[in-house]
Amino acid sequence: MTQIIASHYKALFGYDKTSHEGNSMVDNDPEDKPDEDEAGNNYQEPAELDRIISPSDVDFTPRIGHELDLHLDLDNGVILGRSAKFHEKFGSSGLGLIGAVSEVADDESSSLFGVPVLMDLMSPHVVFVAGKRGSGKSYTLGIFAEALALSMGRNEIQVAGVIVDTVDVFRQMVEENADQEDLLKKWGLEAKRFPVSVYIPRKTYLSLPDEVKKKARLLPLAISPRELTASEWGYVLERGGQLSTSMTNLIGDVLESIRKGYTLESGEQVKRKRDFSIADMISCIENNPAIDELYQTSSKTALIQRLRRADRLGVFHTGGTSAQDLAVGGQISIIDVAPLGSNAEAVLAILTNMLSRQVLTYRMAWTEEGTSAREELPPTWLIIDEAHTLVPRAGNTPAKDAIIGYAKLGRRFGCSLILCTQQPSAVADEAISQADIILSHSLSHQSDIRALHQRAPAFMPDQFKDKLFISSLPRGVALVFDQSTENKRAFIMQVRPRMSQHGGADRLSGIFQAAALAPDQVEDTIAAEEESAEPHELPSIPRPPLKLSKEDWAVLDDWMRDYVERLFEERLQEYTITEDEHPHIQTSNANEDESEVQLEDSPFDLADEMPEYDLKSLELTIRAFRNLSPSVLRKAMLRKVLYAPPSHGFLFSSDIRERDSFAIVSETLDADVLLERVISILKTAGFDIVRALQDDSFSFILMGTENARASISAAKTPAYSCVAIALVSPEKKAIMNLANRLRSLS
Repeated sequence: MTQIIASHYKALFGYDKTSHEGNSMVDNDPEDKPDEDEAGNNYQEPAELDRIISPSDVDFTPRIGHELDLHLDLDNGVILGRSAKFHEKFGSSGLGLIGAVSEVADDESSSLFGVPVLMDLMSPHVVFVAGKRGSGKSYTLGIFAEALALSMGRNEIQVAGVIVDTVDVFRQMVEENADQEDLLKKWGLEAKRFPVSVYIPRKTYLSLPDEVKKKARLLPLAISPRELTASEWGYVLERGGQLSTSMTNLIGDVLESIRKGYTLESGEQVKRKRDFSIADMISCIENNPAIDELYQTSSKTALIQRLRRADRLGVFHTGGTSAQDLAVGGQISIIDVAPLGSNAEAVLAILTNMLSRQVLTYRMAWTEEGTSAREELPPTWLIIDEAHTLVPRAGNTPAKDAIIGYAKLGRRFGCSLILCTQQPSAVADEAISQADIILSHSLSHQSDIRALHQRAPAFMPDQFKDKLFISSLPRGVALVFDQSTENKRAFIMQVRPRMSQHGGADRLSGIFQAAALAPDQVEDTIAAEEESAEPHELPSIPRPPLKLSKEDWAVLDDWMRDYVERLFEERLQEYTITEDEHPHIQTSNANEDESEVQLEDSPFDLADEMPEYDLKSLELTIRAFRNLSPSVLRKAMLRKVLYAPPSHGFLFSSDIRERDSFAIVSETLDADVLLERVISILKTAGFDIVRALQDDSFSFILMGTENARASISAAKTPAYSCVAIALVSPEKKAIMNLANRLRSLS
């Protein structure tokens, strides 16, 4: 019976009660018991408190008048989240260093300044971390992750850690914090890298070379469409989940048809599918006669468009990533959804919902014999940032009920939760009320400070309630609240330095962003991979080595520099050449080049002062690009000829009512030949060259008559030539006739 209970205990909480010396459930060796005094209490020799920092090591050392009464172990420090009785059994095992007390007492002899603060990692907890942007809350989440990894490495706990990363700041745990080695030494720590597994959206993963995937420990993240309900699809397809009733019903019928199977108009039977793709959903909409009979074409078309947009995110795929892939015993898994950009919020809600439900379901399936009725899943620490977007106080999200359920039931089954937010007042009470430990960094808004007061699980001195005090907490300093009876009031803690790197501003951050901006290239890769891969299988990769040498990074730097340069040249040049603001039809501020044109505000009479130019005498630059599509080339050049300051100032220096602008693209004519033909047509219409100007590697040929003006610019790619033209004149008919003649060149 003892073995059964012990096995069940390990299954629930991730450690074995019988595995710690002197802590077995049945103690057969009385010599291992601690000495007892006459009253029967455990006796412990007094020890000098170990203070890992001094007042000179930190900038913030407030003096708090109220007595500080904490759960103190003289050999270890202040203990959070663990009762005295529990701590007597397990001692220092399963404790993680997270900081040090940084407040000064009136009585110096009783001051705990500099004493380590350690948190219990054996028992399940719900932890709430709050703080305004830049206060250090995400840094603190990294401290928790490191503490878990260190305790796993010492074989004190066998748990899984899963971090949902929305801002790309935890991935660098694979790199040691070499920049703060001196500070780490003061804390008795050393720089360290951790063997985390980093899951990134499948589309981003497929766009990266193998050497990057292996060196940075990247794995593909995917969500199977089968995991989503009709209402959850609403959040993916429309911001806020506000789909029409018709479209919501249509999604529901599509999902049901795929799961049960349906009959085509030809009589052919489409078999039911337990797992399916977005392409299967679109096919059902297009080919299922029952769907066609029930819904209007407009509703079907609108849903198909939204599904295709969701498919382009590159994260929905058959098979998908499950809780068993992410919650691996002895491992920290980081789910980095930052590459999804503005689409991350909806995907994050779906993913967190799925993960919370699966982990809790598997953990609740443990039997009294300590075995699982389903697949084995270890006790799991789920760490989630941006909690106010997932568990809002008002409104609903796909993740809200799942996270609240996880918080309420998870602790009974070994499931721990860390929620982090910059807006405590915006988080649902049902989630925060479950927290037994709260850490609050600096807060600015009165509503957030009030919410902290109301939900704090420990006494707060009046000084802590003052808005000026809590809003002035330096970065990395936190108020700590512990529900355990031994810690009777909140106290101030200096968070320890990270052993690994924090933050995502590195090489891979840039390449993630670059990869997200190359949809065509990635779609081709995905299509080829889907044709060759087995159904319902994600690409398999071996566990990569951890260490990145300087030589490795040098190779990656060269590759990434070339990759980004090629990408931005070939795919994104419209951004670099269309960044000018939209023009107003007023006189723009002329620069030195524009002043040489000597334009009159009104009227449009340039004939008397117009010098004689011919095309050969002008020093022109025909802007050369790499591979741009005709539509992108046309759009970019048209915006440039309209909005670039020299051209804009020439065209719109007077109150002009009529204008036309267009770009001529040719596959057969060279850019200089096409430019000559455009100028020739304009000359036959009475236009003369006024001036040629240069701006940002573009040349503009300015032409005019007594009552009309034109601006022209040329560009070329390996496949196309382009000339953009803008015409302005008081006479609408004249503009239309001339524009039609010029368009005939394309």
